[in-house]
Amino acid sequence: MTLEPSTTWVGDRSAQVILAFDFDGPTGDAMIDGSIWRRPGYFSFGAFDGLTAVPRILDILRSHGVSATFFTPAWVVRTWPELCCRILAEGHEIAGHGDIHEMFWGKSRDDQAAILRTSQQTFREILGQQALGFRAPSGDLAPETPELLLEYGYTYSSSFRGADAPYFHEHLPLVEVPAKSLFDDYSVFAYTRGPDFPGTLDRVAPYAAAFRSWREEIDAAADEGLTVATIWHPKVMGTAGRAVVLDEFIGSLAARDDLRILRADQVVAEFVRSNSEQVSAQ
Repeated sequence: MTLEPSTTWVGDRSAQVILAFDFDGPTGDAMIDGSIWRRPGYFSFGAFDGLTAVPRILDILRSHGVSATFFTPAWVVRTWPELCCRILAEGHEIAGHGDIHEMFWGKSRDDQAAILRTSQQTFREILGQQALGFRAPSGDLAPETPELLLEYGYTYSSSFRGADAPYFHEHLPLVEVPAKSLFDDYSVFAYTRGPDFPGTLDRVAPYAAAFRSWREEIDAAADEGLTVATIWHPKVMGTAGRAVVLDEFIGSLAARDDLRILRADQVVAEFVRSNSEQVSAQ
C-alpha cells in the first residue's frame, strides 16, 4: 500500500467530478456492536436513506441527465434490493462499502476476505454483477486490503484523501480514486445528539455556505484539470431543503463545459486506458 501517487494522469486533462454517495442506511458501529436494535431513533435516521433520501436524489440526478456512484454496504443491497436495482437501471454505479460498514484497519486478512467475499456474493445474487469499486468505511484500508480487493474482483478503491487525481497503488494494478474530506457532508450537516458528531462544531452549517465552498473547490479543480470525488450521504444530503440546493448545484455543474460529471468506474476506465503501459508492467 502506498500513500503517494505512483503515476500521473496521461490523456484528457479536463476536470472530472464524481458525484459519489455513501448509501449506508443504518449500518455502521451501532449495527456492528448490536446497540442499534435498542436505538430506534438512530435506526430510523439510517432508514431515511432507503425510504426517502435515495429516491429523492435519483430523481434529481435523472432530471439533469447525470450519473453517480453509490458506495453501498451489502446489507443495504439485501435490505433494499428493488431500490438498488433501480439505481443500476437508471445508469448509476453501485460499488462496495463493506458488508455492514466495517472498518478494515485492524482486521485480520481472513476477516477482511470474508467481508469482501460476502459482499460480492450479495452483489452477484441480487444485482447480477460484482462491484468494481470499493470505498473503505472511514477511509482506512489495512495493509493487506489492496491485494484482497484485486483478489475479489475489485479494480479500484476510493478510500484515500491524499491526491487530486487517480493513481495506481504501488506495485499493483489497483487504481485509487482519491476523495476529499472537504466534500464529506457529515462535517457540515450531520450533527447528532449522542454523542455530538462532529464534536465542538455548530449543529448545522448554513446550506449556502457549504455549497459555496464546494463550488469554489470545483472551480479550482476545473482550472487545473483535476478530479473531484464527493463523500455525500443520502440520509444527510437528501432532506427536503438540502435537496433543493443540491438540485441547483448539480444543475449548475451539468451546464458547465469545463468539466465532466462521470461515475467512478468511468474515470477508472479512462485512467487505465491512458496508462495501459503501466498496467501491462504490473
